[in-house]
Amino acid sequence: MSYASIEFLLFVLMLVLIYYIFPKKHRYIVLLIGSLIFYYLFSGKYIIFILLSSVITYFSGKLIEKYNDKRKLILTLSILLNLSFLLVLKYNNFFGDIFRVVGINIPYKKFILPIGISYYTLETISYLTDIYRKRMKAETNYLKVLLFLVYFPQIVEGSIANYSRLSKTLFNTEKFNYDNFVSSFVLIGWGFIKKLVIADRAGIFVSKVFENNYGGILLIVGILLYTLQIYADFSGCIDIVSGVSELFGVKLDENFKRPFFSKSIQEFWRRWHITLGTWLKEYIFYPISLSKLNMKLNLKLRKMKSKYISRFIITAFPLFFVWFFNGMWHGASFKYVVYGLYYYVLMMIGILLEPVFKKIISIFKINTEVWSYKFFQAIRTILIVCFGMFLFRVDSFKQMGLMIHSNASASLFSLGLKKLDFALLMVGILVMLVVGVMQEFNISIRKELQKQNLLFKWFIYYIIIFSIIIFGIYGKGYDAASFIYGGF
Repeated sequence: MSYASIEFLLFVLMLVLIYYIFPKKHRYIVLLIGSLIFYYLFSGKYIIFILLSSVITYFSGKLIEKYNDKRKLILTLSILLNLSFLLVLKYNNFFGDIFRVVGINIPYKKFILPIGISYYTLETISYLTDIYRKRMKAETNYLKVLLFLVYFPQIVEGSIANYSRLSKTLFNTEKFNYDNFVSSFVLIGWGFIKKLVIADRAGIFVSKVFENNYGGILLIVGILLYTLQIYADFSGCIDIVSGVSELFGVKLDENFKRPFFSKSIQEFWRRWHITLGTWLKEYIFYPISLSKLNMKLNLKLRKMKSKYISRFIITAFPLFFVWFFNGMWHGASFKYVVYGLYYYVLMMIGILLEPVFKKIISIFKINTEVWSYKFFQAIRTILIVCFGMFLFRVDSFKQMGLMIHSNASASLFSLGLKKLDFALLMVGILVMLVVGVMQEFNISIRKELQKQNLLFKWFIYYIIIFSIIIFGIYGKGYDAASFIYGGF
């Protein structure tokens, strides 16, 4: 049951109906039962892993709070227990490859991953760490901890929830509001357009390019379309699940904020997969920055003559682990590690050469506030991101080399998309750009739409509905393609 399916929408509508029939204080039980059913339909017997994680997390949280003198030990053991499921199920082949490099042959088995394991494992760590840091109290109701982890709108592709923020609306629902209900469906509809009209259409062309190892202009077009595909696919899914969650009065954290308007790589990653970036900052960067090892390093570096270089090293040390784990989170392969470190190296070069860039700007009297310079920065960032997406998409570095040096070519319109499909794709991208510009200027399209006359509102609603039905890309049995990030 994919998020982009009629079955999912029917499931949601049935659950919404039951949800608002129940008294407020028991509504979270409806969400819990619905989420467990949804999870079981996706993962079957693998539901046992999220149940085990929830039990470990619930009791560990209470023990951390109760035994203050042993709280660090309890935190460490509970995190290791939760991580062990992820390491065995997702990374056993990766570590097996490492051991084989040094001559140790360890047999491994490829497991079917339980859905959302990368997401809910990070949530268990944030929950336990926040209790350890005394930012919040341990939850006394096990069912609420279980719902926090298994909540069905965010279990497949995120966003990565924080208990303190999510619990404010997850367990404290408001009465049914018609305007909010309709507004939620507008967001769901926009998510479907991004997924079915834009992402899946672009995906047809991209798949042909990478399956046949085409090079030259086809490779460039393929990389550009893949970058747009993964954004429309991932952000489209987030729009769908955020809209679904709003039907229940539950607010999910924002996960995308117009990343292609970014003027630097740092800004891009503050706008792309925001909840992952926030998690890495809170639970990787800060702990390493404040660790005893980093503090000792800081003391030694203070003796250096160049304060700029010393600050650079102090920043570079924890950031290495942030980007290493960012790459590892995306997949159990050296390719993904390189993907993460690609951005790390670029950021470090940018920080290291910052004084040089400032001097060049000063010498040539470059005005950094004019739109042309900002446009240049945005294009530069997009090109860097596109190469990163090329790294992300190829199956191996060998394939990357083959495609870069490939002479294989074909007609632009012979790779699954005809002229009309390309025209529709360009219109979809243009609409996505216009919506992004409006949002960048703090114009809430949904709020503005609510203010309009009933006739105009329904005209827009019908455009959304028929755009999905008529222009959406569907496979055998009228199924949508799987979401790209659903595999993580």
